[in-house]
Amino acid sequence: MNPNGSPDYAQMVLDNSTDAIVLIGLDYSVLAFNQSLLDTLKAYSGRIITIGEDYRSFVTEQDKEVFHVLVQKAILGETTLIERHSDYKDISLWFEYRMSPTYDREKNLLGVCLRAKNIDTRKKMEIALSESEQKFRNLIESAPNSILIVDTSGKIVHCNIETENTFGFKKEELIDKSVECLVPSRYRSGHDLSVGDYLKSPKPIRIGKNQVTTAMKKDGTEIFVEVSLNGFKVNQTNYVSAIIVDITEKIQTENKIKTQIQELKEIARIQSHEIRRPLANILGLLELLESGMTEEKTSEIHSYLRKSANDLDVLVCEIVKRTSVSLSD
Repeated sequence: MNPNGSPDYAQMVLDNSTDAIVLIGLDYSVLAFNQSLLDTLKAYSGRIITIGEDYRSFVTEQDKEVFHVLVQKAILGETTLIERHSDYKDISLWFEYRMSPTYDREKNLLGVCLRAKNIDTRKKMEIALSESEQKFRNLIESAPNSILIVDTSGKIVHCNIETENTFGFKKEELIDKSVECLVPSRYRSGHDLSVGDYLKSPKPIRIGKNQVTTAMKKDGTEIFVEVSLNGFKVNQTNYVSAIIVDITEKIQTENKIKTQIQELKEIARIQSHEIRRPLANILGLLELLESGMTEEKTSEIHSYLRKSANDLDVLVCEIVKRTSVSLSD
């Protein structure tokens, strides 16, 4: 109540605020305060504030320098908003402080208004979220494979350093770009439809496991890749993670082995027919020797045997040579 008995509406307004509010004169004396400030000071310092006290006595040592800077800015007509971490009796708290100039009805500067809001819960949640995001980013960055995070429009919102190594793009070049920039142009129209269908109903899927899938590097080179997709949600927003493994070397090695096997089969097929000819000659000549004949005829047959054996040796050497070349390619 005012001295004249009328209600003090200004004080009612102050007391109805959940923020701790104090009006400070130019000489740092307390001009007014609300119930929230009174309760806060009693809870954390055990002190009771009164009109006329020097408010600086309630400011902790760690906050005095900041408090002085804020007051000086307010005196110059500037309103300042900062977040500040403070410790009270081994209790760690976050507050949001707003310091602004205060004027009377004639627009004369009376002092400053300090408004403090307890943002401890919100701030610690923000810090926890930030730490979780950092851990998530660190996990992505440490991955040995390329990882893309794509939004529902198909734009890349994050990628790791391995993506640069795989595709030749800098991370800055890929952020906010369509994921189709990594798809060969001849596949882009169909890819756009498949991405849209997947985003409507995301589920774990692996592309390229049983069939070859290609991707395109910055220089236009195409590589073989295997892509694992999975959908997830953050703050009610859907995203898709794509883990991309460059399997170009693996595919090339597999194709090389297939080619070598085919070449060896062809070598075996051709040489088996060519080997049978001198071998059949040798077997036939041996039968003639066993049948009994003149010494002159026997000498002639030995000459044929030697020639057939030499022909067979040449064929065997040729097979070994061609097989060695095929395996070394």
